[in-house]
Amino acid sequence: MEIQKLVTSKGFQTNTYIINNEIIIDPGEGVGQFVSKDHEFIVLLTHGHFDHILGLSEIKVKELYVHPLDVNLLQNPKENLSFLLDKPFSWLKPWKNISENYRVIHTPGHTPGSCVIHIGDYLFTGDTLFFDSIGRTDLPNSSPDDMKNSLKILKQYFKSLPRNTFIAPGHMRTGTLEEVLENNPFLKEI
Repeated sequence: MEIQKLVTSKGFQTNTYIINNEIIIDPGEGVGQFVSKDHEFIVLLTHGHFDHILGLSEIKVKELYVHPLDVNLLQNPKENLSFLLDKPFSWLKPWKNISENYRVIHTPGHTPGSCVIHIGDYLFTGDTLFFDSIGRTDLPNSSPDDMKNSLKILKQYFKSLPRNTFIAPGHMRTGTLEEVLENNPFLKEI
């Protein structure tokens, strides 16, 4: 499996991942400069905030997968917060339930439909879990209580995985599961 990590969405430094030149996870603004305009991609979203979806307008989307609880964010600029940038964005085209088609762990907290996508030896954690932090829970539709519960579920899930499983978050650096468990204080607290 070939995975390319791109840092997109300029000021927000969003990690966008391309798998085997077929799948794009969290297409941030600017992703179009790295891919062919004629190539169709399957798109997987860890959640529906603007910094993870603005690149949808720059690529050919074959199929889009998102958790149903984040469809409202995908379709509404106020919910996905793109209106704050004076770049209102909404996706009103068809979508599919990511939970029915891919191996995911539903991790509400940052958004109601946040999820971690498990592909091969990689966990794409979006804004649920970073190398040494977690996603914000003070935004509209966020919940500190849901985040705490999601981290407990994730930590339990981690017990079934090899320590060299790769954690690929939506922002900042990547690392192995072992490194994240050693460096993330939020996981140590639960």
